[in-house]
Amino acid sequence: MTLGRKLIFSASLAAIAAGGSAWAQDAEDDDRKLDIVTVTGSFIPGTPEDAALPVDVLTAADLKLEGNPTITDLIKNLGVSSGSDGQTNQFASNGLEGTSNINLRGLGPARSLVLLNGRRQTFHPYGIGEQAQLFVNTNNIPSAAIGRLEVLKDGAAALYGSDAIAGVVNFITRDDVDGFEFSAEYSQFDGSDGDYRLSGQYGLQGDNYNWVTTVEYQKRTEVPLLEKDWAISSFADNPVGGFSSLSNPGYYVDLGNGAPVSDAAGCTALGGTLAPFCRFQFTQFDNLVEEEEQLKVFTEYNREINGGDLHLELLYSNIDVPEWKTSPSYPPQALTGQVVPSTHPGYLQYQADNPGAFTGAPALFIGRTFGWGGFPGTGGAQEGSREYDAWSFSGSYNGTFSNDVNYDFAATYSTVEGYRLTNDTYVGGLSAALNGFGLCADQITGTPNAGAVAGQGGCEYYNPFSNAIQSSAITGAVNPGYVAGLENSVALADWLTDPTETTNDTSLLVLDAVFSGESNVQAAGGAVGWAAGAQVRRETYKVDPSDLTDLAVTPGLGGTGPFSFLAGTNSADEDQTIYAVFGELQIPLFDNLDLQVAARFEDYGGEVGSTFDPKVAGKWTINDNFALRGNAQTSFRGPTLNQLSGTVTEKVK
Repeated sequence: MTLGRKLIFSASLAAIAAGGSAWAQDAEDDDRKLDIVTVTGSFIPGTPEDAALPVDVLTAADLKLEGNPTITDLIKNLGVSSGSDGQTNQFASNGLEGTSNINLRGLGPARSLVLLNGRRQTFHPYGIGEQAQLFVNTNNIPSAAIGRLEVLKDGAAALYGSDAIAGVVNFITRDDVDGFEFSAEYSQFDGSDGDYRLSGQYGLQGDNYNWVTTVEYQKRTEVPLLEKDWAISSFADNPVGGFSSLSNPGYYVDLGNGAPVSDAAGCTALGGTLAPFCRFQFTQFDNLVEEEEQLKVFTEYNREINGGDLHLELLYSNIDVPEWKTSPSYPPQALTGQVVPSTHPGYLQYQADNPGAFTGAPALFIGRTFGWGGFPGTGGAQEGSREYDAWSFSGSYNGTFSNDVNYDFAATYSTVEGYRLTNDTYVGGLSAALNGFGLCADQITGTPNAGAVAGQGGCEYYNPFSNAIQSSAITGAVNPGYVAGLENSVALADWLTDPTETTNDTSLLVLDAVFSGESNVQAAGGAVGWAAGAQVRRETYKVDPSDLTDLAVTPGLGGTGPFSFLAGTNSADEDQTIYAVFGELQIPLFDNLDLQVAARFEDYGGEVGSTFDPKVAGKWTINDNFALRGNAQTSFRGPTLNQLSGTVTEKVK
């Protein structure tokens, strides 16, 4: 895979508010603090107002005005953010329940660089969609610890390298807490049992040091889609609103004459819609909000040592989605093995109750194993789980040499381990159970045990007909066509279903060295500022599937795994080391015209290769209220390790 590159031009008109007596004292304090920091988008100290860069800054006072939002809510409220995933349900999070990300300018989360105190964090180990875009899970950051948020609304590959195509978001933590602070928040809406967030901070402020620790706990309760009328539409109003043509009750093809046969009476009795065959609305079993718990701890220590500033920080995050709700079963990707034999007791009963519907020959079942009657093991939705553990440690030392050259050395290590469990139906097991060998066969191959007799000695038939379903799992309506003794047992349902499981982890080690200062070169507007630096990144990516999910261990009947909907995956253990050097100049051409020139060389090695990306940006201050910014640059995004290995977990056939 090679690096993708783009040449980007942009221009913006910035409105600059004039200062006045209306500014509160807190805002003035925040401005004074901004004067001594390096602004996101540049390695040369300055302020957003001085930079030739479109940087938005949200201070602690701004966050208070927004009601101290969660990280997810904060991201959603950013004007430059669009289409970000941040909810806990499977439809609004691309199957990444429990995560949140940033999508600047709608270019995709993988193209927005996320920093914590100016340092890179490792990717979440599960990607988005078919492009397998890895991203930084911003849910790992405790919102109570955030003191300032800087958003660079501009490409920054010339300084930061890969991922900074759409822009950069830098979360900067509080180091000014003195004593103990506590916050509690509770929210509730119709259908919810309430969500709450608790946070506590303790800070020590010494003569030449400070130590601040934040602990945050957040709990979200489950909200089914059925709790909201607007979330569920009829087939007539919205035929693509969560409806599937593969239902249970389903329909059949009589293999004697090839005619389709619909289980129409059972479909309508249990809540389905005929169009022309039974339609199953799987979203009625899903949640609008999944149950979720988040525990986050962040601590930082700052100290002046030998004329420099030492910064140490540690982050831990645990995100748990213990009962992720989904359809009672998934639709099969292949239907040819779902043949009902002519001796099947459920089939015989259906023919007795519906004379002439079939010829008596075997029938092909077109549908899913469990639908309107729910999954027997739960009485409703099928359940899975997701859990993510993240650690991050960073240390830096910065100061100024005697020749007024600034230095900043840093090392950052972060890692995330994720676990996902999703249940699915065995292809071989279903074929065996249709023939009466449920509980008495190899679920992967479908081969009956030696001496097993269909429907006898503990062997059970799986019954796909509506006469197996006593009542609707959604409405509770009794099915008049139900026949006692033909239902599918909990034991059989559990035997037919097993989880696909993967444990993925990523890690990132970053070494940074940056030098900056003012040169002796004078432009009309002042001295030319400069910065130069180097970076080394070491990335790892591992996939550890369960034996049932690992294609090398369990290829299944068709080579894509043993399950009917979710394909297996391969184990992976990948790593890469990336080397980069970069430089920057800030040139005040005139009092009202500032220019930034930057460039970065980044080497991925191997087949990926290297890239050189320059950038030129300028800011023309027209008057105290308006300024014009523009830039021209090349940008790139290097491939992530999952893309290089071609490994995508829980692939759909």
